[in-house]
Amino acid sequence: MSKILLLIDVARRSLFVHKLRSFLSVLGVVCGVMAVMSMISTGEGAREEVLQQIEEMGITNIYINRLALTEEQLKAAREKRSYGLSWFDVGRLQESGLFFREVAALREVTATPLGTGRTILPKIVLCTAGYAKVMGLTLAEGRFLHDRDMTARSMVCVLGARIARSLGREGRTGSTLRIGDALYKVVGILAEQDIGRPEKIKIARDNLNEMIFLPFSQTGAEVLSTEETTQAHLTRIIVQVDSQAHVFPAARLIDRIMDVAHNTVKDYQVVVPLELLRQSLQTQRIFNIVLAVIGGISLLVGGIGIMNIMLATVSERKREIGIRRAVGATRKDIIIQFLTESILLTVTGGILGIVSGIVFVVVMEMLTGWSIRITIGSMLIPFILAVMTGVFFGLYPALQAARLDPIKALRTL
Repeated sequence: MSKILLLIDVARRSLFVHKLRSFLSVLGVVCGVMAVMSMISTGEGAREEVLQQIEEMGITNIYINRLALTEEQLKAAREKRSYGLSWFDVGRLQESGLFFREVAALREVTATPLGTGRTILPKIVLCTAGYAKVMGLTLAEGRFLHDRDMTARSMVCVLGARIARSLGREGRTGSTLRIGDALYKVVGILAEQDIGRPEKIKIARDNLNEMIFLPFSQTGAEVLSTEETTQAHLTRIIVQVDSQAHVFPAARLIDRIMDVAHNTVKDYQVVVPLELLRQSLQTQRIFNIVLAVIGGISLLVGGIGIMNIMLATVSERKREIGIRRAVGATRKDIIIQFLTESILLTVTGGILGIVSGIVFVVVMEMLTGWSIRITIGSMLIPFILAVMTGVFFGLYPALQAARLDPIKALRTL
């Protein structure tokens, strides 16, 4: 240990002879480490955000969304007797899905809660009781909609957390809320749902905090026996699969069922969050590779600076090397001495780079609002790369120093 400390002290004093030159070499490493750390942290933050968004959609969920058609497309669809998403589709899926655990339906409606003295515009939806299960909703008060609410045509509703707060007394469990021309009893209030920053793009997600849920029963739209009534489209059908392993087979089955039911008319879109996750992770891997290359170039520049200063040091210290060889130092000792100096430069640069990287990442997150995650890996990887850079680019100058002829070195002025 004492020998190692002595080597470090000798290396420190040698580098301090040319403080400015050593500082500039360290600065190159600092910039390289900071760049690599920032890029890894940014990539990790983006990856975690994508994971969170898609996991909130449900890894085992498959979404069938209604597509808005142009007049020409709508006319062509009607000719093929396709009327968009309907309860017929829900029935077919419930009967045909071997892997389906739950099938939920959702329809957005246009209405406004009245009698509160406030102007609020929540999204009001009709949904089945299974919606809470497939979306993993939690309640702050009361209960969610039940199947018996549909069969009994109950005039009840469930409020999102923000809507409940906006309504004041009318937003409490057990109160009566006027929506359109009817009165509904509030039977439940959702817990606050984390929807992230408002400026973030959410993939096919609704702001559940600003929604009011009603059972399908009171509209009579679920009773579809003619082509005309099927025009009261569902907005979305959500199928929950029994396991992640069955998601892709289930998606192919759903696509086949819907294709046959709609006579090959694509007035719907099948969205598989698990597939989105895989695509996002693949894109993220490519993104990380690009970032790693850019960061590696930064470290390469720093490494070239290290080699430059070490070669200059060897040229200036030939007499010192000759004296050390004359008093018994071996080539191995000379190599270790110069490698120690090189590694000391990169270790110092690595530590300062990590500190600078943390500050830079925090400031960047505050200014841009990006999701950035500083992990142990994002700090260790650039630090280890910096040390390896010191060894790699310091090895050649160290070998050059060890190969010097002691007699010629002593003659150097």
